Amino acid sequence: MNKGKASQIIDNLKDNKIENNDSVRHRRSPINDGQPERLKKPILLLVFIHDELDDHDKGKLYDNYFSWLETELEDISGRAVTVIFNSQSTTPKMTNYNYRNENAAEALRGWENKVKELKAKADTTFPFNPNLDKFLLLTRNGMNSRVAGIASNRGQSAMATIDSYLTPAHEIGHMFGATHEDSDIVYNGWWHDTIMKYDANSPVRGNYYHFSEKNRDNIRNYLSQFD
Repeated sequence: MNKGKASQIIDNLKDNKIENNDSVRHRRSPINDGQPERLKKPILLLVFIHDELDDHDKGKLYDNYFSWLETELEDISGRAVTVIFNSQSTTPKMTNYNYRNENAAEALRGWENKVKELKAKADTTFPFNPNLDKFLLLTRNGMNSRVAGIASNRGQSAMATIDSYLTPAHEIGHMFGATHEDSDIVYNGWWHDTIMKYDANSPVRGNYYHFSEKNRDNIRNYLSQFD
């Protein structure tokens, strides 16, 4: 896996404002679309670390699950991408969400409602972009024994377990228009799954930390609608 230098930011979403934590580094690349006078709007990935993961090292979580994804999305989109970690100390009403449910779609609806409440609270001081800002609940377990993650297609809300380095990226991919159907298997001495690929044989294949070419196009097509 391509591991980058840990540079996540942990921002507080409370008192109707975002407060930067100066003890961590903020990674935001100055990427544009070839027109210096007009920068593309950035992508913001808000990751809510469930309380059950509070003992996990945040730097390692960033390195293992998000640093390479930032690079991949920046390369695809030509936009700056920032990951913001939020935890129990900053957004307790989000990170204690009871996501376990035999009906994964119902669990997602509950998370979507949590996101709507947070957005409504922030609207007066820090309005979120409805198309470029995404909200992911990072969990220890799957929603149930069959579902490791779930997302609203081209929406703003998703949940994913840390069972695989690809699972959070897979659900984030759905929010940007990537699909299972356009995933691929790459062979470079062994078979590897691209981010959106998963089937019965995935456990014996390796991870390829990139979207397939078709899904890269899907993501670009989604983002091309917005400044």
